[in-house]
Amino acid sequence: MFLSNPVKIFHAACCLSIVFAGCSLWRSSENPGVTFASPPKSEYPFVAREPEVFQAELVVRSGETERRMFIARSGEKRRIDYDVGSEDQHSVIIADKEYLLFFKRRVFEERDMSSNAAAFYEPLTAQMLSTRDYANFEEVSRSGSVIQYIARINDSSNSEAMIVFDEAIGLPIKQEFYSIEGEERKLQYSVSLEGFRTEADSELFAVPKNFRRQERAK
Repeated sequence: MFLSNPVKIFHAACCLSIVFAGCSLWRSSENPGVTFASPPKSEYPFVAREPEVFQAELVVRSGETERRMFIARSGEKRRIDYDVGSEDQHSVIIADKEYLLFFKRRVFEERDMSSNAAAFYEPLTAQMLSTRDYANFEEVSRSGSVIQYIARINDSSNSEAMIVFDEAIGLPIKQEFYSIEGEERKLQYSVSLEGFRTEADSELFAVPKNFRRQERAK
């Protein structure tokens, strides 16, 4: 099944085992559906909401490893690009149909649109907010619309997260995840929102003209 929760990718990045190609990029017909992630729990000191129209990059960093994901939305149309800038870049577009693009070979596959296709792709809010339970939020700085918080993960004493939230766009723009051992606080991985724009060109949701159609393997 195509990964419907990119948060899992972020956890994989933390473990230095980011292998997108090993996942099936099309949904299994045996799974009736996947809904959007639940909104943040009430203890969150902010409310994050995905815009109806936007484009941005999510950048996952772990040690010397960096991976980029491009995300765009225009109403019900969506696009997700994985491994941006690498020879393994591949994309999923939801428009009149569902399209899977392979940039290295410049080919694409397509399938008919299902009635709830967009629900299979988590909103940006869910991708930037870990599915873990946070506790004991502490505001540590504020500059204009940007607020920085420190939060314990699962009320643990050996891990914590730094979350930067921008009230101007209504989204977290950075998260850093740390392990704590004694007095040592070590960065494990980070997720950043970069190049955020409240617009998305229509061509983002169309197959490039230099791509040729390829039949899906049975």
